[in-house]
Amino acid sequence: MKQKLSKILHIVVDVLVILVLVVSLLIATLSLTSKSSGVPNIFGIAPLSVQSGSMSGTFEPGDLIFCKVTNDPSTEYQKDDIVTFPIEIDGVDTLNTHRIVDVIKDDNNTYYQTQGDNKYTNPVADEALQTSSTIVAKYTGTKIGGLGTVLSFLRTQLGFFLCVLLPMIIFFLYEAVRVVLNVIAYNKEKALEEAKATVASSELTEEQKKKAIEEYLASLNESKDETDGKSE
Repeated sequence: MKQKLSKILHIVVDVLVILVLVVSLLIATLSLTSKSSGVPNIFGIAPLSVQSGSMSGTFEPGDLIFCKVTNDPSTEYQKDDIVTFPIEIDGVDTLNTHRIVDVIKDDNNTYYQTQGDNKYTNPVADEALQTSSTIVAKYTGTKIGGLGTVLSFLRTQLGFFLCVLLPMIIFFLYEAVRVVLNVIAYNKEKALEEAKATVASSELTEEQKKKAIEEYLASLNESKDETDGKSE
């Protein structure tokens, strides 16, 4: 029973380690791609966390939405496309996702008028017009409710420490203890085999052989305890 529980524990630990490694790789990839393309993405798909209610009715704060990276100046967008573009809030650059409500063309350029779907918080269209050069992604229509809050937390220093670094530290400590216990078990088994081999070659009764093995193992334990006491 004990051996079965130990095996189950090892499987659970291995699964958790794989999950932690996947999360850490995900966060690292999002950070690197954000610097290169202007929007965090994995293979061209940007998972974005909804921070405000400006698009309520389409997606809500805390949702995780998936957008396709389209930061190509030659890309053309249509009315009703939901697009992502950078804006500045209180001196901090952030990404904003709104719907295109109008397409304005002149002889040289095409401009896109955007507005949030929530008319209570966004009664009028956005002041700044967007172009294909400023739009970095287009909403795919896929979202997962509530998961955006989790991703936002994981990308903070506290979230990364609690969900990635701390589990990895615990795992390495667990593995270190397991290695030490395995070494001790191996040495004990090896000592037992040596004792059996020595006793088997001698002319003793079965009871004497058994007693000799027990005394041999006891002497090894006493020797180990003396060594530990000197090291302290």
